Amino acid sequence: MFLRKAIHGFTLVYRLTHAQATTDLYRKALNHLAQYLNDPPVERITAADLQRYIHHLRTEYIPPRVRASTRQGQPLSDWAINNRIKAIRAFFAWAQQEGYIKRNPASGLHLLKIQRIQPVPFTLDEMRRLLHATEYTQHANRRVRRPTWKRNTALIILLLDTGIRVGELCRLKVADVRLEVGELHIRPFGSGRKSRARVIPLGKTARQALWRYLASLPDLDPSDSLFNLTPKSVRDLLHRLGKAAGVPNTHPHRFRHTFAIEYLRGGGDIFTLQRILGHATLDMVRWYLHIVQADVETAHRRASPADRWL
Repeated sequence: MFLRKAIHGFTLVYRLTHAQATTDLYRKALNHLAQYLNDPPVERITAADLQRYIHHLRTEYIPPRVRASTRQGQPLSDWAINNRIKAIRAFFAWAQQEGYIKRNPASGLHLLKIQRIQPVPFTLDEMRRLLHATEYTQHANRRVRRPTWKRNTALIILLLDTGIRVGELCRLKVADVRLEVGELHIRPFGSGRKSRARVIPLGKTARQALWRYLASLPDLDPSDSLFNLTPKSVRDLLHRLGKAAGVPNTHPHRFRHTFAIEYLRGGGDIFTLQRILGHATLDMVRWYLHIVQADVETAHRRASPADRWL
């Protein structure tokens, strides 16, 4: 079986248990591999072929990007290459399971080692400016309220108050918001390995923002989408609002980082944070805790009476 045909079969199966965005990402990565190798039969692909392809990605390949991209003309990041390696490993594991190959040429393909970049959470001033830009815009030298300010304000405050992923946000239904008891219900998605079913408490500010938004919607049905937005449209919306507010790097996952760090700074424990964020292990949560502990050490160095007086 030729590679492109096998890729088609793989993606049909993969999408049944994984997010559509991940399936699309893997399909694109694998089709690029097929193009590079000239679509050979799957059983003829060797480990050397795959290593040669990864070397090509790291040293020669410049991906096409939209002109507005800040990475126009730059090579793939190590994160992007690792995503392609994950796609290749998943595909060949499937091909071996299905009996299309006897030996898995991707079994020795390892992810690149990447130094984790410490996330920069929003500051209080940035959040205030962002919320102000969400509610108002300048028009003909006067301040005008945006027609979508209730929805966008509820969206931003919900991201900040819960730390949910952008995919989880976009899959929310009206029925998932329980304002009476202050709860947000996250439904499992696909295999449930990433988006796990859980109940997240809602703070007073989030409940008020959501009530104001929901009260403005006519003919509301519990099965309706809460925001009726796609992940891409949320990213584009936040980018525009961040630009208007003068807040760089305004993207959905930064709200997740901000929630986690501020939750720990406010006295929350790592086990509850793990459940709220939906992480399978404590590894990621410990990373946030390390950031908070570094904050404490820095503050102590600045404020230590012994160091300042003696």
